[in-house]
Amino acid sequence: MINLFIRFIIFFCFTGLLYSEEDFEIPRYEELEAIESLQSQAKVESMSLAELEEYATNNNPLYLAAKKDLGIARSGVLSAAIRHNPILYFEQQFIQSKAGYSAPLIGSLGGDAGGGVESAPKISYEFDLSGIRNQNIKLARQEYKTALSNFSNFDRLFRLRLRQNYWYYLYITNLVDTQEEVYNNYIDLLKLSRFRVSKGDISQLEYDRLELEKVRIERNYRNVNILKARIARNLRVLVGIDPEGRTLKFKDKLIFRRTEELGLDLENYNIQNRPDYQAMLSETHRKRLEVELEEKKGGALPYLSVGAELRFKTGETFAGIFAQTPLKVFDRNQGGILKSKEKHRKSLLKLQSKKNEIIAEIVAAKRELLAREEILREYESMNLVEKNKQVQEKYRLAYNRGASNLVTFLEAERNYLSVQNGYNEQMYLYYNAIETYRAAIGKLGK
Repeated sequence: MINLFIRFIIFFCFTGLLYSEEDFEIPRYEELEAIESLQSQAKVESMSLAELEEYATNNNPLYLAAKKDLGIARSGVLSAAIRHNPILYFEQQFIQSKAGYSAPLIGSLGGDAGGGVESAPKISYEFDLSGIRNQNIKLARQEYKTALSNFSNFDRLFRLRLRQNYWYYLYITNLVDTQEEVYNNYIDLLKLSRFRVSKGDISQLEYDRLELEKVRIERNYRNVNILKARIARNLRVLVGIDPEGRTLKFKDKLIFRRTEELGLDLENYNIQNRPDYQAMLSETHRKRLEVELEEKKGGALPYLSVGAELRFKTGETFAGIFAQTPLKVFDRNQGGILKSKEKHRKSLLKLQSKKNEIIAEIVAAKRELLAREEILREYESMNLVEKNKQVQEKYRLAYNRGASNLVTFLEAERNYLSVQNGYNEQMYLYYNAIETYRAAIGKLGK
């Protein structure tokens, strides 16, 4: 036995020399999490905007938490549909009372007031005569419809925010690319200008002025990079991926497409498609059901409690039945009925106000969309972006050859940046107006 144990120890040490820890190394939890994060990011970057929406609605914790409100409202329907439980009573009299002690009043009547032990089990059940239970079921179902509409409205606003951040990120990406291009061009220009200074083609003062301009361009380039990181953080949180990671690179580009190409109908819309209007309409119906419920509670016979009992005493057994119902003499739920009616009238006024608000929102969104589209149509008809690029290249080439002065060159550079950034901004505002209009008419989200 001892020899066998020694052989086992020698074998274990020998295998330990053959295999190192690296051969059996298992990635740590943090490493596995980082690998999964990179895979999720690569998957997200390859998605279209519609696919990105669906991914976000399945991974964003805030969206999933809001979805739980539907389960809470559904449980209310279940609770309202359950019938009342029967009530079981048990009564027993076992304390005897004698005259002059425990019960002098009874004793003064003469003799013992006690007797044998008396037991009386009872059971009763409450019958709904006014239909209160059915009304509660209708009310709970209406509350579930309201919760469903409220979640649809949350879904609409969530998708709107996601899309706005998505287009904003693409816009900032274009700004970064433009600023980077100009910044790199200025680095090359300074190298060439340093050579021209050594030859005496330009003065040192002119070279210093170019360096100062490079500082301004570099500052703008750094600022848009910081803004891009901030928008990327918001976008990551909305999508539901790791807030920290490499730069997002989506395949989409900001390309002008007219409303006809996008299939947008700017003339026909129905405010019934707005989930927030549906939620308020459902809330109005619920208030009406509450009025009916309060009226049923104040009815002549709201409920009837019927029961039966057995009574055992000194060898004798009695059976009996009993019934009870409240007499609506004074309290007929007048206050509850009046309160519910006032709430219903208030909900009707709020519904009308919401209708006017939605119509005004749609009209404003439509006007903005048409204005943004008109601006981009002018850009397209004039081919302004391409012409701006050609002018910038001509002025740069002219300055490098000495055929243009510094002031004219710098003005041309700033005009180029202004037109390029203005076009990118209008493109973003156009797509943002599209999403705002679609959300306003209730066509954004499920």
